[in-house]
Amino acid sequence: MKAALATILFSLGLISAAGARDGARDTVLIEQVSATSSYDYAVHVRNTYVIGYNPEVREDRQRMALKALRGHCRAARVVGENKINTEIWGITSRFPDYIVLVKCS
Repeated sequence: MKAALATILFSLGLISAAGARDGARDTVLIEQVSATSSYDYAVHVRNTYVIGYNPEVREDRQRMALKALRGHCRAARVVGENKINTEIWGITSRFPDYIVLVKCS
């Protein structure tokens, strides 16, 4: 009985740990960059699908980045973006990470 209870608790712990890790990748991360750069913020946008947001559509990524910077920047404009492929071919299958570069005017 104790072994079965320990197995169930261990399984629940693994499920919650996996859920917490995946949830962290769904959030928007805003980084302020150095003054020598041609942009002011690097916004790491979601790389997962949500209703009304497709990470493969450039306009959706830009809209999400500008929405995230609403409190940080008055007149933000997108000056570029980077795509980081985190997949290890043949071993893992992941969506790429997208970084939108934003300049405050």
